[in-house]
Amino acid sequence: MSGTTNKVKFGLKNCHYAKATLDPDTNTVTFGTPVAIPGAVNLSLDPEGDTEPFYADDMVYYTTTANNGYSGDLELALLPDHFRKEILKETEDANGVMVEDSTVETEHFALLFEFSGDKKKIRHCLYYCSAARPKIEGKTNEDSKEVQTETLELTATPLPNGLVKVKTGVNTSEAVYNAWYSGVYQTEGAQTSAVLTGITIGSLTLTPFFSADATSYTAETANDEDAVSATAAVGTTVTILVNGTAHTSGDDATWESGTNTVTVIASKTGCTSTAYTVTVTKTGQG
Repeated sequence: MSGTTNKVKFGLKNCHYAKATLDPDTNTVTFGTPVAIPGAVNLSLDPEGDTEPFYADDMVYYTTTANNGYSGDLELALLPDHFRKEILKETEDANGVMVEDSTVETEHFALLFEFSGDKKKIRHCLYYCSAARPKIEGKTNEDSKEVQTETLELTATPLPNGLVKVKTGVNTSEAVYNAWYSGVYQTEGAQTSAVLTGITIGSLTLTPFFSADATSYTAETANDEDAVSATAAVGTTVTILVNGTAHTSGDDATWESGTNTVTVIASKTGCTSTAYTVTVTKTGQG
């Protein structure tokens, strides 16, 4: 993106949320897969934090400023049910009825979105958001139909490590920019584990791999040789083993009759490496 400078910004689109999970033992936050929130109408957030002057020598000698994040509103055409269930913790019963329960606690989430510009869309991420329940509003139709929107009251607070938000800039790499909605971006110092974003075996794509409880899949291949490839977050190195033998990403692998094991290891300097296993059953003759 180097050299691409916006002169103006306008519009709002590509709103996504990613569930945030705080580990109380390590005081770190991990994020789920970003999920699209269609129908963004307006986003208005005010900075939170006081500015306090300290007086000495008959003047303002020093000023302290607190960054407590942001608060405001996100207006949507209609809040999707998947957000209500995953973040607001509403449940769907056996009859498909959405149930709101006062005894459950809502989840935190990262909010991703972008503003258009005359040269390049600026992509943002607020790391640790919470949302109040939207109002229940509606009115009768008159001579014309007026669309009724729904508004979330948002509070975005800093992560335990102090991070509040990030956004793309003129020097953001294409790899980071293009992967903005594949996973929540974290600065180098904030990353605690390597992130694998997908595995492809022949025509089968297994994605995403953001949690330890989603590491095993079963696939079927009709060919003796199907290419195995893997993609990962920027800075993460990927090692692929097919039945214990090192394999180059994107090249064909030789499959044995019956069960085959593909192991993909994501590693990054200073971060915890993670291994993911896919069991592949050969069913065809190739």
